Amino acid sequence: MTKSSEDSPSRRTFMTVVIGLISAVIGVAVAIPILGTILSPLFKKRDIVWAELGKIDDLKKIKPLTPKFIPVYFRVKEGWTINTLPRQVVVVKDITGKLYFFSNQCTHLGCPLHWIAARQKFLCPCHGGMFNVLGKVVGGPPPRPLYRWVHKLNNGTVLIQNKFMDNPKDRGV
Repeated sequence: MTKSSEDSPSRRTFMTVVIGLISAVIGVAVAIPILGTILSPLFKKRDIVWAELGKIDDLKKIKPLTPKFIPVYFRVKEGWTINTLPRQVVVVKDITGKLYFFSNQCTHLGCPLHWIAARQKFLCPCHGGMFNVLGKVVGGPPPRPLYRWVHKLNNGTVLIQNKFMDNPKDRGV
């Protein structure tokens, strides 16, 4: 049995399908680099820089178990520009005199924390997360303690890095 010419595809149909496939391959080949360029900033790590927080002698004057909120400004290169990123550092001195440098953001969704002196706790206004003065979770949905800033002492000055010691993403903030 031979096939009739009515059952087989015409040359025009065959060429349309082949040209369509070639066009799709070319379109994907052109789109991948364009998408990579557009989406690459999402995956780029931010520059890691140091910023001055203050003199160690001034920070040691903080009353024990009384947090002090100190603004710090990181100058970070992003693309072609240099931006100044303001952040808050919460400095806490424990009863032994050891200094802790916490982020003021809740580890649940990143909302800014408020210090409630009457309760001796940090409170997240978004979902009711609570942390004690040393950053441990004492209530609410936060999954981990407060993040601690990477810091170092340099000639009597405390420097803060725009990175957390226990940041799960390990990228600059």
